[in-house]
Amino acid sequence: RRCPAPRRRPTRPSPPLGGTGSRYPAMKAIGTHSGTFQADEALGVFLLRQLKRWSAVPLVRTRDLEKLKPLEIVIDVGGEYEHDRLRYDHHQRGFDETFGGASGRWKTKLSACGLVYKHYGREVLAALHPQLGASTDKLEWVFERVYIDFIQGLDAIDNGIEVCDGPKRWKDGSGLSARVARLNERWNEPEGGPTEDERFERASALCGDDFCSFVASVVESELPAREYVEDALLARTSVDPSGKLLVFQSGGMPWKTHLYELEAKHGIEGQVAFVLYTDSAGMWRVQAVTAKGTDFTNRVSLPEQWRGVREQSLVDVSGIPGSRFCHAGGFICGNDAYEGALAMARAALAPV
Repeated sequence: RRCPAPRRRPTRPSPPLGGTGSRYPAMKAIGTHSGTFQADEALGVFLLRQLKRWSAVPLVRTRDLEKLKPLEIVIDVGGEYEHDRLRYDHHQRGFDETFGGASGRWKTKLSACGLVYKHYGREVLAALHPQLGASTDKLEWVFERVYIDFIQGLDAIDNGIEVCDGPKRWKDGSGLSARVARLNERWNEPEGGPTEDERFERASALCGDDFCSFVASVVESELPAREYVEDALLARTSVDPSGKLLVFQSGGMPWKTHLYELEAKHGIEGQVAFVLYTDSAGMWRVQAVTAKGTDFTNRVSLPEQWRGVREQSLVDVSGIPGSRFCHAGGFICGNDAYEGALAMARAALAPV
């Protein structure tokens, strides 16, 4: 699902609601800071606007604490983090909130978007993809996956956390944070261009489009793939009694991360050695599963004598009809038929 079409947003607060004795602030508006903007508050504002409560309220951009006080919710400014009061800043001394909190599962300090996502992310996801509301397990999985692979990087960048120890080997200028930064007014910008608030709205929409696109990929592609991988994992002994082979009827499906997570879930970590699937041309492939946390270290590699051999030469050396190729790295091979691919996988397991 794509993001809702952006509405024309009011740039000035509506008249105050409620009275001075109200438990909550009187003005129903979202507050954030003025001046140079970053991806964290631009995305945070977008996320809040996906919820009915704040879908059409004004946005107030200011650093004046007196003007921020009456606003219902304030992010990325004000020097306070108090969920009960709807205050979500991360710049103050002593702030060390993480997504996992006391669990210690994640170490990255939250920024404005991380705080908003932590407290309202489930509601946002259910608003964008209502089917998630029917399954707590699916919603929780998507909630964590979106944080890990999308939100966390924005938190780290805004908080100045390096992506690695030591010198960087390259720099990425195409990420969301960099694209948002380029929407700010340049030092030598000609007069008469967009206002600061107009620029911010463009940044928020950009963040929202990236967020919605990412979430749609997780919900509509990754989540069904996870279910498919789990079904194959549970049926693995019907493929081979060893339980070391999985079969997918079609290729192109993301499976590696799901496999590691699901092996852990079912208490069989490290057991699957090869995955069988068809490629776009209909050839059956046998691909080695890498050790968790590595890109090129196979749990079990294909036989050394097959590596780099193709067509009839591979048939001769393997003794398996229909063999087409084996990569020199020993991580993938192909066969014309499922039966041939299965025979290749079993042969690769034989010395183990």
